[in-house]
Formats: sequence, C-alpha cells, structure tokens
Amino acid sequence: MTKTHKITYKVFLFERVKKKIKFFNTETYPLQIRLTAGGRTLYLKSYFFSIMQQNKYQQESLCSERKVSIDDVIYSEETLIEYILGNQKKKTSLDAIRQEYNFFSYDILHEMDENFKKFMVDFFYSESLPAYALFIENDGTNHTSEFILNNFGMSLQPAVYGKLIKAAVEQAPPYIPVIRFFREKIKTPLPVFPVYQWQQEAIIKDFTLFIDENFPEYKLHQPADYINRLLRQRP
Repeated sequence: MTKTHKITYKVFLFERVKKKIKFFNTETYPLQIRLTAGGRTLYLKSYFFSIMQQNKYQQESLCSERKVSIDDVIYSEETLIEYILGNQKKKTSLDAIRQEYNFFSYDILHEMDENFKKFMVDFFYSESLPAYALFIENDGTNHTSEFILNNFGMSLQPAVYGKLIKAAVEQAPPYIPVIRFFREKIKTPLPVFPVYQWQQEAIIKDFTLFIDENFPEYKLHQPADYINRLLRQRP
C-alpha cells in the first residue's frame, strides 16, 4: 500500500472474478486500482491492462522479441498514479483523480494507429490494389500499423511502398514519426504512449527535435499540433 497526499492506492489483481483471463502466454486475473481517501474507496479498471488485451498486441507478441508481463502493467499503472497524485492539491477528491486518470492514461498511439489503417485502406483502393485493402479491413484488428508497414516494406514493390509513405505525410495521421520516436526515445515496458508522458515539456522538446532531424517532410504538417488537437477533441 502506498500513501501520497492522504490518498492511498493499490494496483492489484481482482481475484473475485470466477475465471482467469488470457494475458499473452499466461492466465491471470484482471487488474484494478483501489484508491482510498478517508472513509471512501474508489475502484478503477486498469486502462493499460485493457489496452494489452487487444488482439493486435496479443497476436504480435507471438512473433516479437518484445514481451509484456503483468508486472510491466502494474509498474506502468503505479507510475501513472504517482504522477497524478504528485500533481494534486491536498484536498483533491477521488472523483477528480478518476477524471485525471481517464485523461492522462489515454494512449495517443491507439487512435492514430486505427486512423492510419483507414488511410491505408483508402490508399490501396485508390491504387487499384483491393487485396491489400481487404487484408487490412479483415485482419487489421490483429496487427498494429507498425507491423503492417514493416511487412509492406518487404512485400510491396518499392515504387508502390514509396508512394504509400509519401501519401501518408499529407493524408494520414503522423503515426509513422510518432511510433519511430516512441521506439527510439521512450523507454517504457508497454507499447503505449499515454498522455501524461506526451505532455511533459522535455518529451515535446525531444519530439520536435526528432522531427527536425529525422522527418523534415512532416514539419509543415506539425505533428505535435495534430496530437494536441486529437486530445482536445476527446470528451
């Protein structure tokens, strides 16, 4: 049990459910967060645990060196809760903590990933390559755009792949530079890029420099502004 500003919390396996659920190559109980202030207790479902349950992460772990454990998820949740509580005033309510958790935990990669798949579907239909579009439509939930792009880089004709990458700069979310930045600069055990990390001044500064040095073609389209607009549109 950890105590911060008179609010205690614990990230724990919810063993009251009747059956365990699959988590990559093992079985476990769902993860929850218990927050207590005075005589009130609030339970939150682990957002990071839910994200890791998605097919695209479960399937890709089978052929990837990147492995995710339940301890990784617990560590990520504890880091986030510590961040939220560390920035709160002494009289913060549990309801305010819930709202901040819902906002700060949000994975900015997820929505860009899904929207990038929609871009690729439209691109392949426009290029009269419906087989590739149908693959993404039918099997896209089982893979990330990163995984799909890596495979297209090896299977598509160079001219088609080059056209895809060029079109992505102007028509797609800035998923390509963001996922590259995440892989090279963000050292976290989970393949998620939560809002609280993105909004740290040092991260935004590093991202701007990373774009300047590695993806100058994206500078005109201001990928950082795209991400911030995406967050402002969230309910």
